[in-house]
Amino acid sequence: MENTPFSLRPATPEDLVRVTQIEAAVHIAPWSSENFSAEMSKPYSHFLVLTDDETDSEIVGYIVFWTMFDEGQILNIVVDLPYRGLGLAKFMIRKTVQLVYQKGIKKIVLDVRKSNLPAIQLYQRLQFVITSIRKGFYSNGEDAYQMLLSMTDDPFRF
Repeated sequence: MENTPFSLRPATPEDLVRVTQIEAAVHIAPWSSENFSAEMSKPYSHFLVLTDDETDSEIVGYIVFWTMFDEGQILNIVVDLPYRGLGLAKFMIRKTVQLVYQKGIKKIVLDVRKSNLPAIQLYQRLQFVITSIRKGFYSNGEDAYQMLLSMTDDPFRF
C-alpha cells in the first residue's frame, strides 16, 4: 500500500465538517466536532487526515493518536465506508508507527470494541496483542480489548 494515491497530512479546522460526517456514519458513539477540535490544541495529540493526492481535498479517513512519555496511543482510526478493504487503515497505522518510532517511543496501545472483529484482526496482523479487557469501557457498556504493539526490534516489519 506504499503506492497508495492517498497521503496523510495534519487536520485543519476546515476538515472538521467532513471528518464528523464520516465519524457519524461509522461509529456507534461518534466523536463530536468539539472532540476533534480539542485534539488539535493538545501538544501531544496528532490528528491526521487521509486525503487523495490529486486534490488533497477528498478526506477518506483519519487517525488520532497521542505521544506521551514512552508510549503512543491510538485513540481513533477510521476509513470511510466506500474506501474500506483497500488497505488504508493498515497504511495509516504503518505511518503512525513510523512517526511514533521516530520520537523514540517503543510501544503503542489502543482500545477496540470486542465486537469489532475486522479491526481486531487487522491489529493482530500488524503484531498488536491483546493485553487486557476493559469492562464496560464504551458508553453503551460494551467491553474493550486493550491491545499493545511493542517495537523493540524492527518497527517496519509489517
